[in-house]
Amino acid sequence: MSIFRRDDPPATHPTPAPTPNAPAPRRPAAPPTAPVASGNRSVSQTTIAAGCRVEGKVTGTSDLQVEGEIVGTVEVDNSVAVAAGGIVKGDLRADNVVISGRVVGNVQGASKVEIMPSGRLEGDVKAARVVLAEGAFFKGKVEMTGGQS
Repeated sequence: MSIFRRDDPPATHPTPAPTPNAPAPRRPAAPPTAPVASGNRSVSQTTIAAGCRVEGKVTGTSDLQVEGEIVGTVEVDNSVAVAAGGIVKGDLRADNVVISGRVVGNVQGASKVEIMPSGRLEGDVKAARVVLAEGAFFKGKVEMTGGQS
């Protein structure tokens, strides 16, 4: 019995013993996370990971978390969150937008656009509600549309 791993029942297919300098065998990837319940609907989330760059038009119905970089337009039916290290270079349209990273382009939010203290937006904003946190950087104009209260 080993201190660092538990004894598993014998597998139907024996696994070969690793050689001294060979990398350990890879385990299967974890199953994808379950969709997040939002009210009466189920919404999944798509993440553009840090170190990943996407070029072109990004569309979808799931929430979008940008930790990497998108160069092109983003049109999402739900929420978009640009994380502190995330960058979007292009126009962005979504129901709700939260910017903690950097966006260079026009932003349109059907419900709300929020720029957090670490957020930078260089472009125009059009939304029913706009929130600029203290310390946020914003260069552009704001158009408040009538809408939800």
